[in-house]
Formats: sequence, structure tokens, C-alpha cells
Amino acid sequence: MGEFLRRHRWSVPLSGGSAFFFLRLASEVHEGDVDAFDRGIQRAVEHWRGRADDLMLAVTFAGDFAPMAAVGVVAVCALLFGKRRREASYLTVGAGGCLLLNLVLKITFHRARPNPELAYLLPQPSSLSFPSGHAMGSAGVLGSLVVIAYALRVPRGLRALATGFGLAVVGAIGTSRVYLGAHYPSDVLGGFLAAAAWLAAVTGWFYPRLLPGEHNAMTAENHK
Repeated sequence: MGEFLRRHRWSVPLSGGSAFFFLRLASEVHEGDVDAFDRGIQRAVEHWRGRADDLMLAVTFAGDFAPMAAVGVVAVCALLFGKRRREASYLTVGAGGCLLLNLVLKITFHRARPNPELAYLLPQPSSLSFPSGHAMGSAGVLGSLVVIAYALRVPRGLRALATGFGLAVVGAIGTSRVYLGAHYPSDVLGGFLAAAAWLAAVTGWFYPRLLPGEHNAMTAENHK
């Protein structure tokens, strides 16, 4: 166990910590302790309605299952064409796992959507609410692609650009779900935490030397 933890000194805490906070949030959602948090953010976001409608509609459609799945499939095909089977497998497990895990979590926690009166521009979805599929799915797909950029050691500037772009898009998609009244803010936060827990675990499995601390740990072991 000690050797395993040394080898995964970043991925295990990241995955375990994200999972812990997700379960804590889920418990508070069940108890109704996040209602004030949700209402406060919803009121703040509603003040922007009418000013960013086109942008919010565009990013929420980009976060739908079909566009995210298309991005993932194209990327997997490109990686396989480039003979990067490990990266293609990582993307499949990382992104695909997030999508499947989201379905399991929705069924498990069975939270209803916000009041239909909060719906704006789009009809209220009929599926379950917690955690947000848009937040979790986009974080899974784009987060996996960012990890792959680091694993392939693309130029530092491009990695930074990919990271910034990914964070901006995922954040915008999550915001759009609250803006349009499709999700509570806690649904979006839960989606991000669940995706972080899954991706950290999968990254540690596929790339145990990717993070600096884990690379140093492995190097030290190799010199014993």
C-alpha cells in the first residue's frame, strides 16, 4: 500500500478528495442544506438573462451528448490513426466513463429538476438532475484531451492554451445550465467534482508518471 501511495501521490488524493467532496455535497443535497446556496447563485445568474442568451444557448448545445460524443469519437480515431493506442484507450475510458458514471449517479440520487417556472428559452428536460450531465460530460471529454496533450508533451504554449480553452468552455457550459434553468448550481458543481474524481483515478492508472510529484517518486524508486 505504501508503494502504491508513493507512486500515486497526486492522483490518489485528487481522486479521493474530489469523491469525498462530491459525496458530502450529495448528502447536503439530499438533506436540503444547499437550497440557500442554489437560490443565491440562481438569482445572480438570472440578472444576466437577456444579455447573453445567444452565447448560453450556443455553449449549452455544444455540451449536449451528441457534440461531446462526436468530439470524443473524432479524437479517438485521430489517435488511432497516429498509432497512439494508449492515448485512445485513455480517452475512451476517461470520457466514456464519465458519461456512463453520470447515468448511474443520476439514478442513484434521483433528484428532480428545478421548478419548470425557472426554465428559460428551452423546455425543461425530463431527465434527472444531479449531477449535471452537461457539466460532467464536457469535463470528461475536454479534461481527457488536456491530459493527453500533457502526456504527448505537446509544446508548453499549446498545452497552456488547451488548458485555458478547456476550462473556459467547461465553465461556460456549466453556467449555461443554470442560466437556462435546467439545473441547480449544486448539480453543476456535483458534475465537476464527479468528473474530477474519475479523471484523476484514470489518469493515475494510465499515466502514473505524468504529474511531477509522481514522476519524482518513480525516479527515486528506480534508483534504489
